[in-house]
Amino acid sequence: MQFIIVISMIFALFIALFAIQNATVITINFLWYKFNLSQAVVILGSALFGILIMLPFDIVKRVRFRIKINELNSKIKKLDEELSIAKETINKTKEDLDLKNQNNINIEQ
Repeated sequence: MQFIIVISMIFALFIALFAIQNATVITINFLWYKFNLSQAVVILGSALFGILIMLPFDIVKRVRFRIKINELNSKIKKLDEELSIAKETINKTKEDLDLKNQNNINIEQ
């Protein structure tokens, strides 16, 4: 996770440097509108727009992971309970066998 943050910060730094080096005023034609903006604003705005577009996909992915983690934790809890019941059953069976063996030994004597 930290590796991704470091890579993202380096990438953001490169975008900022690129935007600063290309800060001339340009004319943007969008549909029937014309805008005169700094090229740096266009570059940074495009990067921000890309982040905003990808954000919902990341949120959905995180929610799915959280749901899966909760399902797996529930399964682990259920299996732990089953394991403790099985251990109790084994211990009880061992105790019963020990008592039976002791009774058999006592009867033989």
